[in-house]
Amino acid sequence: MKYNLISILQQLSTIHFKEIEGSFTTQELWEWLLFDQENNILNESLLIHQPSGVPIKGRNIDLDKTLTITGDYYCFTYIDHQPAYHLQKLKSPDEVANLILSKSGVTNSFTTIMIPIVKGKVRPIVLKENLTQITLELFNEIQQILCCFNGTNFQELSEQGYRCLLEYKKLGLSQQNTYDTVHFIAQVYQSFDLEAKNDLADEFLDYISGYIGNKKYWIWDKPL
Repeated sequence: MKYNLISILQQLSTIHFKEIEGSFTTQELWEWLLFDQENNILNESLLIHQPSGVPIKGRNIDLDKTLTITGDYYCFTYIDHQPAYHLQKLKSPDEVANLILSKSGVTNSFTTIMIPIVKGKVRPIVLKENLTQITLELFNEIQQILCCFNGTNFQELSEQGYRCLLEYKKLGLSQQNTYDTVHFIAQVYQSFDLEAKNDLADEFLDYISGYIGNKKYWIWDKPL
């Protein structure tokens, strides 16, 4: 499907981002936005620094109000320290979720803002903030387990997740912090209707919270 670009930029410009203490204007986004390889023709009016690939001079042409981009799934990423504005096309909801939850996603200290765009509609997400080193490590390990799901290995991965959670309890991570970290991952998959991975993440949450009949799978002594 094709989607009107100015509509997408206008939606982004209505969001107040506490990370930058304000919002982007439509003109700012159009002037500096770097598109992916498939839409690379839109980058021709930028002056791009090599080899960093970051624009150092923005577009000086007006935005054509009829301009469209093709594809149902995109992710807008803003990196403040460069600064850099990216619009990356993705193939599926699973790819969007995996990008957001990857090590280069919302937990990366260099990533200031990351916003998915699904079928031309901007879908703000609630960021997981104030991750300590140990919760960041848990976040990445649980996400790696979930990324291995292939539709047939639910039980294998649930056992792997159980062992992972036990290790982080031994390392001193609290029950609440463990739950909150895994719950954030589950919410991202749920928001994209990725039920299978969300179900697996929910299984981990049951182990953490004690919301499971078989007490041998309780990781903490009391239910949360």
